[in-house]
Amino acid sequence: MILVHIICKTKTQALDIVDVLINEKLVLDAMISDKLLFKQLKSGEMKSHERVLVMGTTKALLFNTINKIISGKYTDSPPLIYAMPIVYMDAEQTEELQQETIKV
Repeated sequence: MILVHIICKTKTQALDIVDVLINEKLVLDAMISDKLLFKQLKSGEMKSHERVLVMGTTKALLFNTINKIISGKYTDSPPLIYAMPIVYMDAEQTEELQQETIKV
């Protein structure tokens, strides 16, 4: 199990991504947190931007599919996508995640 993090440029992009991922059964659930301050080092300069964070629980084997869908849809302004492993999860929640997301 993993927690996917998707850092989007707009709330509209985040909402669209969440709708696709849930409708395609690629994530069990998702949370959107907006007005995050995102700082990065680019060309030797620190830049600050407002971003929207999407987090969702899913199976590790679905990460590549999620990445391909999002990267293919947002070629002009792709969001940053990465995942963190879920080490411990309630047994009932684990079972629900396994049942409600697509089979791999």
